[in-house]
Amino acid sequence: MSMLKASYIITLLSGIGIFNSCTGNFINFPEYRQQAVYLQRVDTAYGNYLAGRVAHLRQDYDNASRFYMKSIEKGLDNEDLLGKAYIILASQGKIEKAVKYANMARQKGDKNNFIDVINAVHAFKHGNYKFARAELNDIHEKTYQQLITPLFNAWAYVGENNYAQAQKELQKLEKIEEMQTVYSLHGGMIADYFNDTEKAKEKYGYIINDKANDMSFRALQIITNFMARNGNKEQALDLIAKYYGTSNIKEMLASLKKKVEKGSKNTPKLISSADDGMGEVFLEIGLLFKSVPMGYDYAQIYMAISQYFNSDNDVAKIAMADIYEERYMLADANRYYDAIGKDSELYYPAQIKMANNLAAEKKYDKATRILKKILRKDPDNFQVLFNLGDILRISNDQPSAIKYYTKAVDSIFYESNKYWPVFYALAVSYDKNNEWLKAEENLKKALKLSNRHPQVLNYLGYSWLKYNINTDMAASMILEAYEKDPEDGVIIDSLGWVYFKTGDYNNAIMYLEKASELNPQNAVISDHLGDAYWCGGRKNEAVFQWKQALSQKEDSGELNKKQIKNKIESGLNGLKPLTITDENIKKSLHSLNEITE
Repeated sequence: MSMLKASYIITLLSGIGIFNSCTGNFINFPEYRQQAVYLQRVDTAYGNYLAGRVAHLRQDYDNASRFYMKSIEKGLDNEDLLGKAYIILASQGKIEKAVKYANMARQKGDKNNFIDVINAVHAFKHGNYKFARAELNDIHEKTYQQLITPLFNAWAYVGENNYAQAQKELQKLEKIEEMQTVYSLHGGMIADYFNDTEKAKEKYGYIINDKANDMSFRALQIITNFMARNGNKEQALDLIAKYYGTSNIKEMLASLKKKVEKGSKNTPKLISSADDGMGEVFLEIGLLFKSVPMGYDYAQIYMAISQYFNSDNDVAKIAMADIYEERYMLADANRYYDAIGKDSELYYPAQIKMANNLAAEKKYDKATRILKKILRKDPDNFQVLFNLGDILRISNDQPSAIKYYTKAVDSIFYESNKYWPVFYALAVSYDKNNEWLKAEENLKKALKLSNRHPQVLNYLGYSWLKYNINTDMAASMILEAYEKDPEDGVIIDSLGWVYFKTGDYNNAIMYLEKASELNPQNAVISDHLGDAYWCGGRKNEAVFQWKQALSQKEDSGELNKKQIKNKIESGLNGLKPLTITDENIKKSLHSLNEITE
């Protein structure tokens, strides 16, 4: 988490305009895959460009950069292609290659400021600090002048062993309120690098005493490392304990605590070179841009540059993986998670995230193996138990899911509103395992803890309708869920089902059609709409919807395909409508129709 405010970066972003997006729209249709395979065989400048473009659109950055470079080598070296090449290479941290194409683009007339960034970064890495500063100082955008350039210049002077000038550069940030924590953190790191222990204590002390709530986990690592090396273990442990009290990162903090306890004056500094410091600069900037939706493309490039300077920073790996997850590039995200070693404070969180991604890719066996391995060392880890239950539930192993959800519940010291999802998930597994009374018990608990969350209201109300019990309460709960979330297609389906089960087929059709529009691939909704059409006299449309339901993917386990086939052959007969006795609920259903009409 960045120690700068999102509002500040939004202000800076308003005029940045330094480079084009490095990402394309995600396209993963079969025809694109076939086209990419075909184009790989056409080893011409334009053929490689088209292959690169297809790979770029599919967010296959390795192949995109490879094909772009081949296309340039074969003579297609226009400004647009060169721009794509150096941006995508920079987004992968391949600065040694990016600098070549950036300067070719500059010779073609490309005035993109990011060329200066690449040149500055490359020069810094190779020890040419004076040239690096000159390149970056040529950029006059507010973002650079107020945020990046002072930090960059300070660490460049560190590279030249010029402590006084490094401090002078940092002081440019001192008067900007939003930059106080960043100024103090980098001031502390630079003072520590030059063994100015008292100055480092002063700078870190400002963060600890005045900005503790804004402290990132990376800052906590750096400051406690400093304390442990300088004989202040107890203060470091107190700081971790305070941080623990305001966070949900139990495993990371426990691991950090162990490192502090083992620390001594011989413990290596986390920031031991100018390159390490520059890695922190670009990590901070990357996290800052990542905190706002419009900044994700920038964030990816700055994170990659951070790793170019310091490939051992696991916080940067986690942040980069998170960016890939946001783009649903789960295999790429897992490459970063897998690169985090067992000794890292971030190892277990990374393993959990990797397991979740594998589950999302339906690689359930691999996901469960990872989580069970963690449990062998930490058998009462609530989050791992909960996640393992989720994966087993999704893969339809309900008895095992119930086992791990129950263990997760047993690991809770006290029932808090933050734990309602585990009771809800346990209820779903009990329901799928045909243990309705246990499901109902846990749904009621989840309902209380969640302050009547619409999802829980809907599940319990719909289930009662499904079992033809508690009709009044079921209708009341579904109405309440709809009032809280009127655009949720599943809740709208349940509302339509209230009308259907009580014999009001016209209103059932109206709501079920809306639910189908919102969730066109939901087989259960298609089945419900078919039932409503049949009872409303629209029999051809009913058969169409039932056939549609059979053709759609359905993972909930609720759909009875045999019954649907029977309905297609023989129709829907023998229905006995349920009765609502509460006059207030009747009025609510009636008034809802008047509003809709």
